[in-house]
Amino acid sequence: MIGPCEDQASSLRRLLGGSTLRSALFIGGDAGIGQTALVAATAEVMARRGHAVLVVDAQPQLRSGAGWFGLSPRGDLAEALSGQRRLDEVLLHAAGGVTWVPAARLGPATASAAADPTVAVAAAAARALSDLAVRFDCVLVDVPADRVRRWWPAAAQAGSVLLGSTTAQRSVTAAYAVLKMLALEVGQQRYLWWMARAADADAAEAAWHKVAQTARRFLQVQVEYAGAMPVDPMVARAERLRRPLAEAFPGSLAAAASAMLAERLDVPMPLPGTPEQAWQALLLGESARAGEPAQNEKGGAGLAIDRDAPRSPSYSSDLSPNPSPSQKLSPFGAPGRTALVSR
Repeated sequence: MIGPCEDQASSLRRLLGGSTLRSALFIGGDAGIGQTALVAATAEVMARRGHAVLVVDAQPQLRSGAGWFGLSPRGDLAEALSGQRRLDEVLLHAAGGVTWVPAARLGPATASAAADPTVAVAAAAARALSDLAVRFDCVLVDVPADRVRRWWPAAAQAGSVLLGSTTAQRSVTAAYAVLKMLALEVGQQRYLWWMARAADADAAEAAWHKVAQTARRFLQVQVEYAGAMPVDPMVARAERLRRPLAEAFPGSLAAAASAMLAERLDVPMPLPGTPEQAWQALLLGESARAGEPAQNEKGGAGLAIDRDAPRSPSYSSDLSPNPSPSQKLSPFGAPGRTALVSR
């Protein structure tokens, strides 16, 4: 747990130079690809680089990253923003200097209440957001595949939006569907694509390249390559030990890949307003609420579809290259290999 002296020091640092915020939104295209493990490892490296890191964990409790460190949630961020709990009650301090906050219950109702100056919870939300702005200068949001529509406004505010998939056709298609929604609703943004469970770096990069070409042609957006997270049994071992990956197995391939991604994300983004306003936009999507996803033909919440826009082609099976089991994987970042960072 962060001690009082450390907390005061980090707060002073934010007060003196808090005109920037490092933020990244991890949005899963499909479940079970190791996104939460990547978020946990990246957050730990960011903390080691001297940042006060908050992970906003929108995953359901059974998939919550807090369980990685054996932490027991005491409440949800939605309760802190609505005044039902104090912020300190819901923050969870993990090994490695990273703070987690469950946010699975954060939804449109919380945003509407917090933004309405006529209700009492607005004051509680303002206090919580101000507290977050003082304490943390880096926030990573872990969003599951089935919660994308709640978090799409945050994509317009985050410094980086990361989408992940394996090289399998089904996984790529699911992640591309998320990218399509974000591109139509948010527009131009810094999209990064990472490949999960990569047994071969060249095959992973080839799969991303096809995604990038398709997105550029049909969505008019650029998708940069964040690289690949290698298959690494040390990730599961670190989780069983309830220890940060870089601390338990600093020489592992996954730890090295996470460090490269953290370096890529360690870019301060100037805030358009006050730090409190930046946090409000990121967590509550205030600036984007007026543009909620349009109703689809069936009457449900769906994409705003431009019927004159070119249609994205269905992915063919060649998007799922089958790496040869005989190929030996070199450490990511070694010469001739694509690291978990764009070139």
